[in-house]
Amino acid sequence: MKSITNEKRELIVEAKKRSEKEEDIAKWLKINVRSVRRIWKLYKETGSIQPKPKQGRKSSIDAATIAKIQDAVKLQPDITLYELIENLKLPIKKSRLSEILIGLGLTFKKRHYLPKNS
Repeated sequence: MKSITNEKRELIVEAKKRSEKEEDIAKWLKINVRSVRRIWKLYKETGSIQPKPKQGRKSSIDAATIAKIQDAVKLQPDITLYELIENLKLPIKKSRLSEILIGLGLTFKKRHYLPKNS
């Protein structure tokens, strides 16, 4: 889902202040009517058009741990996910480690972690 630019948010607020219909604003800006309502509600409650900060759980893996993972893979390219978790005592599951490795540009191919092909 794309976020709505601040420019469009300002246009929504200006149009709503002129008492334009939400449906017309949505059609004009090519966005969902629900988005117009949500932004107007946010503006009325807070006086700001800035989106609310993203919420969610913080990652249990920090940059230093990611560097350790990367170093371990460089030293032993055919190490398995389970071995990485065990050797580095990582507090994550195999699927999360796989996501991290993919994010680092490493994929599991023929028992080796290799950089992605160009």
